[in-house]
Amino acid sequence: MPHHDLKILLAPRSVAVIGASEDQAKFGGRLYRSLLHHGFAGEVYPINPARETLFGIKTCPSISATPTPPDMVIMAIPQHKVRGEIAACAARGARLAIIITSKFSDAGPEGLALENEIVALARAAGMRLMGPNCLGLISPAHKLALCSTPALDVEKLIEAPIGMVSQSGALMGTLFDRAYGVGIGFSHCFSVGNQADLELADFVEFLIDDDKTQVICTYMEGIKSPARFVELARRARAAGKPWLMVKAGTTEDGSRAAYSHTASLAGDFAALKAVCERENVVLMDDPLAMLILASAMARYPGRKVNTVGIITPSGGGGAIGADRLAEAGIALARFSTGTAKAFEAHYPAGQAGNPVDLGARIDEGAPLIAADSAAILLADENTDLAMIVMTTAPDVPGTTRQLADGAEASGKPLFHVMMPGRVAAPARASLIERRLPYSDTMADAVSVIGAWKVWSNYEEPVAAVRPEGCVLRHFAPGELCEFESKALLRGIGIPVNRGVVVATADEALAASADVGYPQVLKVVSAQIVHKSDVGGVALNIQSAEELSERITAMQASVKKLALGAVVEGYNLQAMESGQLELIVGARRDAQFGPQVLIGAGGVMAELLKQVAVLPAPVSREDVTRALMRLAVAPLLGAFRGRAALDIAAVADAVSRLSWLAHDLREHDFEIEMNPLLVRVAGEGGRPGVVAVDARARIANIYHKEKP
Repeated sequence: MPHHDLKILLAPRSVAVIGASEDQAKFGGRLYRSLLHHGFAGEVYPINPARETLFGIKTCPSISATPTPPDMVIMAIPQHKVRGEIAACAARGARLAIIITSKFSDAGPEGLALENEIVALARAAGMRLMGPNCLGLISPAHKLALCSTPALDVEKLIEAPIGMVSQSGALMGTLFDRAYGVGIGFSHCFSVGNQADLELADFVEFLIDDDKTQVICTYMEGIKSPARFVELARRARAAGKPWLMVKAGTTEDGSRAAYSHTASLAGDFAALKAVCERENVVLMDDPLAMLILASAMARYPGRKVNTVGIITPSGGGGAIGADRLAEAGIALARFSTGTAKAFEAHYPAGQAGNPVDLGARIDEGAPLIAADSAAILLADENTDLAMIVMTTAPDVPGTTRQLADGAEASGKPLFHVMMPGRVAAPARASLIERRLPYSDTMADAVSVIGAWKVWSNYEEPVAAVRPEGCVLRHFAPGELCEFESKALLRGIGIPVNRGVVVATADEALAASADVGYPQVLKVVSAQIVHKSDVGGVALNIQSAEELSERITAMQASVKKLALGAVVEGYNLQAMESGQLELIVGARRDAQFGPQVLIGAGGVMAELLKQVAVLPAPVSREDVTRALMRLAVAPLLGAFRGRAALDIAAVADAVSRLSWLAHDLREHDFEIEMNPLLVRVAGEGGRPGVVAVDARARIANIYHKEKP
């Protein structure tokens, strides 16, 4: 459906309420009352055959009896009646039906079959559906409240340029209630329910094109249209509208059976997170913090935040704020010389740094010290945002007002942390009146500012260019042994150590001279995933005699620790050295397609479990950015007399693997190098990286499930 059609549908001239009632214990009664209470200007048609009027408005016995075909119909009726009413609405020429009723696809196969029936009925007549199993919509921009939540029992809707789409109706009502309590309003709020017809992406698209919306918030449980999600993220970015999102189910593993580290480390949420990072959809943990950030972004449109200046009437409050920001990686502003000099007129030497403690001022009687301090701090060229850590000072409302007055001329963001309880109630009211964002806890403040910083620091991805010689020429589907996996990698230009696979110990001894010393010996068995756990790896073999001894010991260990494993042979390899081990992998995500990951390798892969996941293909530049955000990044630089490692070689290897992943995008696959050894650039004339262990699984053509 073209987005402009939805724009028309969501601004109806007439609304019919099937199941309308005056009984506030019923869904139909509550949403009908809310529709009337909040001043919808169009025609209202209450449908109730048992009453002549409801709240003074003449009823209609059925949808077929309305004076004109209604633009929008909402129904809160028993499940078994929905099909008939949808058929009647379609016949009457209604344009959009909202189904509050549950027990459709949310209740099993029978409900799904009925849901599909009503969708087919609606589509045949050109009518669109919201829900079923949704809570409706709240649209302050249209003065349209079609929702049964008790949160709508307020005098007046607050209109603000924040749009919200939620896959949970109850959560939408809860967030509306919490937002109203702190003065946050909306342009539109949508509960999408089962998304049988219209889905979350449709409403996000509407908000992108909506003139009344500047910031988009979503609560998401699952993504119905991954490709469209990416497209809309780019459209929102192009429109200059921040998209904030809370995602449920982030701890679920992406794979039930981990073939490799790659599958377990790059689950479903990791893939979504990678896409969000690439497209600047800001993920947050807490829905209320998301709304507070949305209100701040709407209050200060386009403002970017990296550095923070703290003002507080309490040295303790300032210290706590500084600690929490530092732990979150948010830098305190370093004041310029001019700013420091300006502060010297009000504060003793050494007391005018960051944080600024109002209690340390020189002149106790200075009436406008808070206003002057805020003005000086936000005039500083190195300060992006002022965080006010308010404690129980003698005049909390007056201090709060002064700080807001002083900050106003700068146009820069002002964010209050209102730590007191009832003492700060008048101050909170003044912040709400001035549309100034605040939180009651330091944790929420840090979450908000941290997410704002993430949005501010976004860099457009660099277009991926296929490296020279990186062409997939041939592969055999199935589970590839280490030797075959390395051949696949070597074919696209990734360095691997030389080696040979033999069937017996005697063949290993015969081939050892050609491989050279020192050597690595690995058992070959389809039943053994982690060879070192069962004694299936022997390192630093220096001679044929030692090789014979190590094979004998390996046979005994594998027999004892890997019961039932069939030993197919031995992989004899040249032993390589490096200063750092990385894991580099690739897989096909069921929703977002091919992706690569990079993180600490070897045994540290399971211990740290910190990886960067990137949609494939990816440029060398973007690999480098991701690599430098990892905990292992400092080990890549010069260290205790050792030269810097070859970051460019790492970036090249990951980029090449990403193109291999791209070429395999129609297959279900996993590929892993663990470890990829990283060396000092140019050391000994050797490549900067070398894969010394690899495994791959490539299925036949990937078949998507039919919707």
